[in-house]
Amino acid sequence: MDAFFPFDPSPKYKISNNNELAALLGISTAKLTYYAYHLADNEKYIAFKIKKRAGGERLIEAPNKGLKDIQKNIAVFLEQSYKPRACVFAYIQGRGIVEHAATHIGQRWLLRLDLKDFFHSISLARVSGVLRRAPYNFAESPANTAARLCTLGRRLPQGSPASPTISNILCRGLDYKLKELAASNKCYYTRYADDIFISNNGSSFPASIAVRSEDGSAELSDTIKKIITDAGFSINLDKTILRKRSERQIVTGVVVNRISNVPKDFIKSIRAALYAWEKHGLEAAEEYWKRSIAKTNRFDGESPQMKFVLRGKVTHVGHVKGYSDGTFLTLAKRLQALDSDYRIDEQKILRNITGEIHIYTEGVTDTKHFQTALRALQRRGEFVGLNLTFRNSRKPGSSGLKLLCENLSETLQRHLTICIFDRDERQIINEMGGSPGNYRDHANNVFSLIIPTPEFRDPSDLICIEHLYQDAQIYITDNQGRRLYSREEFDSLGCHKSEPSLFCRTTKQSLIYDDQVINLQEKKNVALPKNKFADYIAAGAPPFSNIDFEGFRGTFAQIVEIASSYTR
Repeated sequence: MDAFFPFDPSPKYKISNNNELAALLGISTAKLTYYAYHLADNEKYIAFKIKKRAGGERLIEAPNKGLKDIQKNIAVFLEQSYKPRACVFAYIQGRGIVEHAATHIGQRWLLRLDLKDFFHSISLARVSGVLRRAPYNFAESPANTAARLCTLGRRLPQGSPASPTISNILCRGLDYKLKELAASNKCYYTRYADDIFISNNGSSFPASIAVRSEDGSAELSDTIKKIITDAGFSINLDKTILRKRSERQIVTGVVVNRISNVPKDFIKSIRAALYAWEKHGLEAAEEYWKRSIAKTNRFDGESPQMKFVLRGKVTHVGHVKGYSDGTFLTLAKRLQALDSDYRIDEQKILRNITGEIHIYTEGVTDTKHFQTALRALQRRGEFVGLNLTFRNSRKPGSSGLKLLCENLSETLQRHLTICIFDRDERQIINEMGGSPGNYRDHANNVFSLIIPTPEFRDPSDLICIEHLYQDAQIYITDNQGRRLYSREEFDSLGCHKSEPSLFCRTTKQSLIYDDQVINLQEKKNVALPKNKFADYIAAGAPPFSNIDFEGFRGTFAQIVEIASSYTR
């Protein structure tokens, strides 16, 4: 059992008195009342200030060990019945600044506002009120006692292990109302402790939330102001900013304009420190670093060692940009050459590369088929660990995808990237397929893959994505009498070999015809568009409800084989 979890984790609420509260926390009643009512504040906490990255100072009030242990117990108890909202990212296991920033990547507008004196705005009375309500249902006396154990000067201190959980619980109503306001205006809302972000991809940011000033600041609407003040918080107006995509947008230290990134000045600071170490040695570089860069930021007066700070900064770059990112690898290799105790985690890099595989296809239709097939196979327990992110090439078709593949391979890709081609052009098969396999390594984590021929097809045949289905499924007729047609059904003049009324005007060298198949008698096109065929299969509605995806297994198996080559 956890050292700070001495009580039964099953919910035993409705605490009636301090004796029951002490038993819940695994301490004596005497110790409970001593820390809550008798020990002086200056003996319970050590107060000190640290410098904020953006300027100014932050007051930290750190409890002594005995009180800290009690506060940890309270936090663990409260977390048993606390389910964090999806929009909350601070102090939540499995969520951090990178996951938080991901919500706002690539948005046209980003509003950031700051809740002033966040922890200090939460009073003893509000903490007691949380404990008296469901699901905790404490009686008034033990609720007040627990609140006194978690507060200093009748408000939450920054430094207590209980403050983060308590603040998140108290903000549930605020988060709900702000998320509703954002959603009603087609915006995304997130909160990271006292930092609130709302992003939007529209041509203009909703005036019902905020209006941008010429200097980039924002005038908040009365609606959002009222939601925040009604929740017991105030807004730091000096930190309210509305940024356009053309400006640098930062969410909790992560640049989100296009992808997750770190600010350039952060990278420059690492390079400068590494250069000083390389040129002047660690001792001289660290002396300058402590004197000019690393201002004392600890209550004991001791600055952290430069090499440990550099390790943390380089690791942060990898966490944000990806451990396979070229910038991270360059910095990490320089640090490894200087610091004999620092080692690049090769396995972490490989997991990062293959943990999310980026897939490009010849077009939207191919992507739909692969997505539908993967979902179907995963429901059957196959390829469950395969995490594919499908991305679209700007220029559809094999030539556009070939050019994209070549361009991607010129720079190191953070994730394993695979461009999947149909097996319908001899030249593409020769250039983008391997020898003797179906795939080719283009370097920098970029591969091309020719779809493998299913067992029910002749290995010598040219095939496209639709041929991964059985023929009986390819040529299903929809409720409008339309279907796909094979090139083999028409002669060299475009006349259907068995249905004289059908004529094909198309001259493209496609294996499957999905347009311009004309019924001369009815004077209408009877071909089913390929994209519509893909939609039918994805929806699974009759007569497309019993589709067999066996033919796709080979492609996914090849993707698994490519990914596994990184861990051999």
